[in-house]
Amino acid sequence: MVISRSLRDPRRYFEEIASDRSAEAEGSPVCLYLEITNRCNLLCETCPRTFETLEPPADMDWELFTRIVDQVPNISRAVLHGVGEPMLVEALPRMVRYLKDRGTYVLFNTNGTLMQPKRFKELIDTGLDELRVSLDAADRASYLKVRGKDFFDRIVRDVGKFIAYQKGVGATSPRVSLWLTGMKETVEQLPAFVQLSAAMGVGEVHLQRLVFDEGGYGMARAGLSLFESTQADEVAAIEAA
Repeated sequence: MVISRSLRDPRRYFEEIASDRSAEAEGSPVCLYLEITNRCNLLCETCPRTFETLEPPADMDWELFTRIVDQVPNISRAVLHGVGEPMLVEALPRMVRYLKDRGTYVLFNTNGTLMQPKRFKELIDTGLDELRVSLDAADRASYLKVRGKDFFDRIVRDVGKFIAYQKGVGATSPRVSLWLTGMKETVEQLPAFVQLSAAMGVGEVHLQRLVFDEGGYGMARAGLSLFESTQADEVAAIEAA
C-alpha cells in the first residue's frame, strides 16, 4: 500500500492508513520523528530523564539532521521533539525551514519556558505549522509539583504575548495548543485549564495520556493513570472541560 504525500490532514495522518495494509510496508514513511536534543531545563515528574541516566547531553548537529531528512525526501510530516526541549537547539529555526522548503508539515512540543518576545518573529518566519505547549497545570503550585521548576507565570505570560503578536501581524501559523497530561493528581484542573487557555488566547487544549512503565517513577505510575481506571468525579471534570 502506498500512501499519498498529500495527506488530507497531517495532524491525523494515521487515519489514512487502510485497514487492509500489508504485513510489510510497501510505501515510504509518512511521518518522521527527530529527537533533535536530549537536553532540558526542567525536571518533570513524568519524564524518565529526571530519574534515569540517559545518553550524555547533546543536540543533533546539522550534518546528522540533513543526512536523516535527505533519506526521506517525500516525508509528509515531521515531529521535532523527544525527551528534550527543542527550543534549546540553536539550529531549530534552520531545521524547520529546511523541512518546510520540502513541503513538509512540521511541529514540535515545547515546555514554553523559552518563548521570549525576541524569538516571536523568527518562530513565525520559519513556517512552523504547529506549536504544542506542555503546561500540565492550571495554577502555579500544581505546575511546580509536576514540572519541577517555577516557570508557570512566565510561560502563561509569554505564550499569551505570542498569541497577541500573531494576531497583530496577521499570522495564522503556527497553530498553538496547550497540553495537560491526564493524571489523577491534576485532572480536576482541566476545566480551569480550558479557561486559562481561553484567557491566554489559545484556542485548542489537549488531554494527553500518561505514559509509564511497569516500575514507574515520579508521577509516571500506574496508580496515577486515568486510562481504564477513571472515576466518576474525574469523568465529570473531563465533561465539564
